[in-house]
Amino acid sequence: MTGRAGICLCLAEETLEADLRHVTALRKRIDLVELRVDHLKAQERASAGRLPRLAGVPAILTVRRTRDGGLFNGDERERLALLDRLVDAGFAYVDIEEDLQAPGLEARIAGAGARIIRSLHDFSGVPHDLSSRLAGLARNRNEIPKAAVMPNTCAELARILHLFKAHQGKEKVFLGMGDIGFPTRVLAARLGSAWCYSSPTAECIAPGQIDPIALEEEYRYRSIGPDTGIYGVIGNPIMHSRSPGIHNRGFAALGRDAVYLPFLVPDLEGFWAVADALEIKGLSVTVPHKQAVLAGVRDRDALVEATGACNTITRKRVGAWQGTNTDIQGFLIPLRAAYTGSIPSSLAATVIGAGGAARSIVYALASIGAQVLVLNRTLEHARAIAADFRVEYAGLDAAGLQRARRHADLIVQTTSVGMAPNTSADPAPELRFSGREIVYELIYAPQATVFVKRALQAGCRVIYGRHMLLEQAKRQFFLFTGAEYPSDLSEFLADDPD
Repeated sequence: MTGRAGICLCLAEETLEADLRHVTALRKRIDLVELRVDHLKAQERASAGRLPRLAGVPAILTVRRTRDGGLFNGDERERLALLDRLVDAGFAYVDIEEDLQAPGLEARIAGAGARIIRSLHDFSGVPHDLSSRLAGLARNRNEIPKAAVMPNTCAELARILHLFKAHQGKEKVFLGMGDIGFPTRVLAARLGSAWCYSSPTAECIAPGQIDPIALEEEYRYRSIGPDTGIYGVIGNPIMHSRSPGIHNRGFAALGRDAVYLPFLVPDLEGFWAVADALEIKGLSVTVPHKQAVLAGVRDRDALVEATGACNTITRKRVGAWQGTNTDIQGFLIPLRAAYTGSIPSSLAATVIGAGGAARSIVYALASIGAQVLVLNRTLEHARAIAADFRVEYAGLDAAGLQRARRHADLIVQTTSVGMAPNTSADPAPELRFSGREIVYELIYAPQATVFVKRALQAGCRVIYGRHMLLEQAKRQFFLFTGAEYPSDLSEFLADDPD
């Protein structure tokens, strides 16, 4: 393949007919396919040679062993014989493993006009000797080295990114699997991989794969090149985030050479090396890093200093992060709309939670003169916020909920309890709604949390988290690009129930 990185569709159904249905549905979005013969039923494997002729795009032949993440658990001689029978069927590539010693098969592959993909897989981590193994992976110029490893920390992801640079300009397919490694898939062209592996359905064949439609439409895969500016959101969890859809739509509408990605960050300290390796220009910051991120931010504006929380960082050069907080206006704009433009000065509000998001909300409410009560299960955390903003506090217990009855014009839920994937949880199951409250839920995935459903059943008005998400994102977009977020997109996203 030549040009920018392609999209490879992995075919792993039990029948060839089912695989071909995926090819037909997605042919306009893909550049090649990989037929996972090890996923086919035993009686289907004999017909696997039909695929190259019917696919209409170059095809990779793969029969993966169980120890390498595949489903073929038979005798190795049987596997090699199966490969040998299929190499003449017109496959453009044949994927064989790093340790395979089969000169006869390799000669047959070359004689059939196909290229060998020499692959290395580690589903448990990033091998300490990965650099040396990569250097010797391809045994001749006609082989393409492929490495798929599983970073468990951002520090390990940074190691992978440095290896990309070490092998810059060389034909290869490198990727980090799983959610932490996800950016290496989307950034295949930027990092120098020949293609990105994708799945035809939501069920991934390998950890971290996504479908070609999402690659093209949500992540702008076809427009990414060596000079594409990288932005993103950091958090843990993060793959549920709707922020990529918001920002990437905006970049596309304005014709900007930029992409916005989710970065799962279990180790914030290790992430800074990732940010430097990718030359990231701007980041949204979400749970649980809104306070911890301040240790890496040199310049902080008055909002960050006042709240002690930061949800946006940008930089013009390496090592010079600037921090601000767009959550405050993002929170207040939908609240004003709920009160038809003017928030009552006598507003009595209860804020559930005491993390970075809660700090921004309490500051916002205190700044408009609201009477605020902070409820949190860990009383010390609630006390700390109350001291900083001169508001009331209590535990998230019977006594605290009794006090909340006097602060019930507005109930703001700021914790991550109820967020995907733990959608059955309720941050305050003992809290009873009268139906007169306005309930403001900061979680947006799912839109209707258990907490929100209870509020609706009681007759409360609800402000959904997606409205705050969009408003704070619009300000972030301006900080990232210097341009206002497109108004037509803003209206579309505000009305989108999904």
